Amino acid sequence: MRRERNYEFGAPRFGMSRFGVTRFGVPPLVLPPVIFVFLVLLAAVSVAPVYGQTAGLPADKTIAVFGQAIHYWDVGSGPVVVLVHGLGSRKEDWLPVVEPLAQKYRLLVPDQIGFGKSEKPLLDYSVQTYVDFLNEFLRELKIEKASLVGESLGGWISALYAVELVEGGHLIPMDKLVLVDAAGLKQDAPIPNLNPSSLATMRGVMEAVFYDTSWLNEEALRKIFTDKLSVHDGYTVRSFLGNPMIATERLDDRIGKIKTPTLVMWGKQDKLLPMALGERYAAGIAGAKLVSFDKCGHVPPIEKTDEFVAAVTAFLGAATATH
Repeated sequence: MRRERNYEFGAPRFGMSRFGVTRFGVPPLVLPPVIFVFLVLLAAVSVAPVYGQTAGLPADKTIAVFGQAIHYWDVGSGPVVVLVHGLGSRKEDWLPVVEPLAQKYRLLVPDQIGFGKSEKPLLDYSVQTYVDFLNEFLRELKIEKASLVGESLGGWISALYAVELVEGGHLIPMDKLVLVDAAGLKQDAPIPNLNPSSLATMRGVMEAVFYDTSWLNEEALRKIFTDKLSVHDGYTVRSFLGNPMIATERLDDRIGKIKTPTLVMWGKQDKLLPMALGERYAAGIAGAKLVSFDKCGHVPPIEKTDEFVAAVTAFLGAATATH
């Protein structure tokens, strides 16, 4: 494992030029930084990042994967990078990092099966379900090679994908792997209810996910809960968490097989998946580099956007050592 690099910056600068008056029509400092971003994600129709000459969200595309409609964004040009979201999440949660990363890479940002706008078949969802759908998604798009950036469950999916490549799986080849506060390793600490069905349980999830929750007032909580209910992914979350298969998919004894160059990124104050898990991932994958973010919880792309983009860009752009 290479020496850890710490990012110990101040509060994220979400309220400044990136989310300023000209982009959203409101003064940039009206809201605390993180709530500003979260309300942007919840009311995405008001977002106006610029991709070339097109204002607004990236064009929503669909493709049939195993007969199911998968919604995704396809933006930028260059080497292919897939942003793989986590449990109960969707492509819009990557929005803060899409525009800067798309300057150098072709980003594929899917709503994974069962989440977001993608179809939600009544499956017994497992990590393998998502690996299979991810590979088929790339195959349908005729992608020859891609880097995977996976957050939380998306990190578990991406890591299992890398393991199965080594084990001889018929998968689209990988270039590099980025694991962001990734699930997949056994932990003893209890986790909150990740399928909230009340304001109280929704608050519990937010407090587990974010380092700074000073912005989480009653109005914000109601908006988040309303938005959560609108995407109808409760069955998917319950099916996944209740599937006994996932216990057999843990990676504690398999991450040593990963040969893909790997960057492990973690929020030091992640209460959902503690920093010790990031250290275990980095120690268990040969040559892996560990980057941690101070004053950051489970979502570095949101809480530490600039630092996250800088670290990912540097890693993806670096020459690959011969394994």
